[in-house]
Amino acid sequence: MSGKSFLNHADIAITAFAARDEATRKLKALTDGAISRSLTPGERKREKELIGDIAEHDASAKRHMIAAATEASAMRAHSPLDTLGTTRGSGAAEDRKATPGELMARSLETARGITTTGTGKAFSPEQTAAQFVDLLAPQSVVMESGVSRVNTASETYSFPVVRSDFSAGFIGELDDLPTGGFGADPLKVTPKKVAAADLIANELVQDGGSGFLNPMAKSLMRSVALGFDREALVGTGAGKGFVGISKTPGIQAHAVTGGLKDLDPFIAAFGKLEAAHAEATAVVMHPKTWAGLMALRETTGSLKPLLSESAGAPTSNIKRAILGVNVWLSSFLPENEILTYEAEQIFAVFRKDAGFQTSDQYGFLKDGMAVRAIARAAIAVPNVSAVCKITVTA
Repeated sequence: MSGKSFLNHADIAITAFAARDEATRKLKALTDGAISRSLTPGERKREKELIGDIAEHDASAKRHMIAAATEASAMRAHSPLDTLGTTRGSGAAEDRKATPGELMARSLETARGITTTGTGKAFSPEQTAAQFVDLLAPQSVVMESGVSRVNTASETYSFPVVRSDFSAGFIGELDDLPTGGFGADPLKVTPKKVAAADLIANELVQDGGSGFLNPMAKSLMRSVALGFDREALVGTGAGKGFVGISKTPGIQAHAVTGGLKDLDPFIAAFGKLEAAHAEATAVVMHPKTWAGLMALRETTGSLKPLLSESAGAPTSNIKRAILGVNVWLSSFLPENEILTYEAEQIFAVFRKDAGFQTSDQYGFLKDGMAVRAIARAAIAVPNVSAVCKITVTA
């Protein structure tokens, strides 16, 4: 170990930080020039290149700072107190699926070059954004029900909606082919911002690591997921939200009078979907509605639940499904409304800049770090016939 080697590592790290700052400056200039419009394909490519350069320079600086610190540490005597109580990882966490806390920790590491207020846009590396959405999805009832996911870097995403099919007919040899009949319109969807934030103590950030950040990160993600679910199910489009599945104009409907007494309403709703060339793959209802269904008995005086799969086994588990279709529960739906739909024909549109962002500006005088989780998302139902809402009245 030599002092010269230590200085080389430090110099290389400083050079990497300078290169990262230059890439960040170029990224800011690029995005500042497109504040009021979407980036062009060429600009998006350049944006991706610059974000990749920033991540590469960060990694290089980190490696050489660690190497410099290791060599400096090796040149002095160690005290047992130097490592007492520490649980620092070996770096292998970079190679496995990140936990929410690790994503937040990575955001803290890259905050200086990417998520400062001066960038104009709070960028996260694209890989971190993808992992954030992957971790967010299991906490969302709508996403867990199997809806399709679309990632976009644009402000607005367009779906082609077929209004009428081509006209086909039998013709003779050399006759003109039938034309016309086909009609399509674009369905434009603009992802809306749903976010949660808090101020956490710097001691927690510096000493706790990803293990201590996990509860905070999971709580933030759950808040964002619940906010997305609420809009995705019952959003009206008023204010700053988007239109949810149950409020989408043109979806099919089935009315039930006298409360739920059997499974006939579901048979009717599923039949309406199939008549529209769709298949029921998900049912979403309020937890109390599901509890009411579980209380139904096969016959008067019987102890066997109507939803039980095993004859004579009233104490067996009840699978959360109706006629083979999985049931999902959400308290956001009214107790008198039930949604049935083909999940693959419903789309959740996510902007790629979703993720964790951090800043020490807001909490500077309180020795804290501001942390926020942001998702930009919306729901699209291009084929409204693939959804049927059951409305129950007493």
